[in-house]
Amino acid sequence: MNTPMSHILVPVDYSDKAVFGLEMANILINKYGGKVTVINVLKGVDPIWSEFFTDDERDRLLDKLKKHLENFCKKHLSAKNADIDFVIEKGKLCDTILKTVDERNISTIVMGTSTVDNIKKWIIGTNALRVVTEAKCPVITIKEHPKVDCIERIILPLDLAKETREKTVDAVALAIKFNATIHVVSAQTFTDETIHKRLELQLNQVLKFIEKHEVTCSGEILKVNDRVDGVLNFIQEKKGDLIVITTHQQLEFVNSYMGSFAKSIIRSSNIPVMSIVPKIKHHVVFSMPAT
Repeated sequence: MNTPMSHILVPVDYSDKAVFGLEMANILINKYGGKVTVINVLKGVDPIWSEFFTDDERDRLLDKLKKHLENFCKKHLSAKNADIDFVIEKGKLCDTILKTVDERNISTIVMGTSTVDNIKKWIIGTNALRVVTEAKCPVITIKEHPKVDCIERIILPLDLAKETREKTVDAVALAIKFNATIHVVSAQTFTDETIHKRLELQLNQVLKFIEKHEVTCSGEILKVNDRVDGVLNFIQEKKGDLIVITTHQQLEFVNSYMGSFAKSIIRSSNIPVMSIVPKIKHHVVFSMPAT
């Protein structure tokens, strides 16, 4: 079972949040090996692109900027078994990140995010939210220093959407690699008995699939007043190290919609969030009952 961690992209803007992303990438790459590309995006209107610089002067300055990026990252990215590449690109931040994913065959993006301390950011969303919504690969967001240097407890929230299959596969692959436990939770506000039975069936199928791959797991169905609060409390109770979610439930809205649950978890979770955009066509290596 393979989790896509062969080539990790880490956007860096020299802020504290960039350090969080580097530290998380370090945890992953020390376990998986592979390649890390660290990218710093310069705005297209930066003076470096003006007519005041010759091509040679611009190239020399870009080399200095790349060296500065490398020196900054070395303090936080100490992976010895990984190929690390440092890139300076020109353009709009999100567009450039998404373009880089396609051009360099990126398998996972790891990026630090700002805490919600600005009402304007809460309304218009952050760059991270756009990347999470539109990237074709999994995105891990983190808004503080990783609490541990290893992933030991993975939180897997369930709903009745068919995209549950993909995030379960990735959660199991991570658990195998890190020898972690998966805690499955279905936090629901429903009172309908029929829906509850469907949730029980789904939970049992997921647990059976996880156990089939010899991963230790537990599962609970919680009756809550608010699903987000219920999952956040569950994370705290289980001392989770990573939560795995899908970013939306309607495949036709791949490039334009993120469900309120996913958005709230990304903004509120104190642990890293691995967001998976469901593929139009599922390429699942092994069989699993539809959920």
